[in-house]
Amino acid sequence: MRRARGFTLLELLVVLAVIAIMASVAVPGFQRTMAVNRMASDYNLMLSGLNYARSEAIKRRAEVTFELTHNTPWGYRVTAADDTVLRSLQGAGTQVSPAELSLTFDALGKPVAGSGCPDDCRITLSSSNDGIEDRVLEVSRQGRVGRRDSDDES
Repeated sequence: MRRARGFTLLELLVVLAVIAIMASVAVPGFQRTMAVNRMASDYNLMLSGLNYARSEAIKRRAEVTFELTHNTPWGYRVTAADDTVLRSLQGAGTQVSPAELSLTFDALGKPVAGSGCPDDCRITLSSSNDGIEDRVLEVSRQGRVGRRDSDDES
């Protein structure tokens, strides 16, 4: 008599149990990784938008405005002095404060006084997931855009 090929029901149940256990361990780590990647992506989008607005102001030798709108999902728009929209993008899922901001760069790439950004112009990106550190962008008085450590108070 020939023996049947294949798996028994018990073997299939054991394999399914092992897969379920592995999935329950892997999913939380994967979710955290996705949240960290979303934060990094949004930070890079914001950084590139600010740098783009500044470089366009220098290139055009005219004022260019970076406008941050909405809190979740946030977005930004870069407009020239003649109200032409140069770039418009939307973030993935982080929260941004301040919720709305308008920052105008002059022909030298410096923030225009009174353009809606105080002396210390900071944009904070926060994740709704616990344990993910906020990221802070700062625009200096000279117009340089860069990362600021969130625990930096000076």
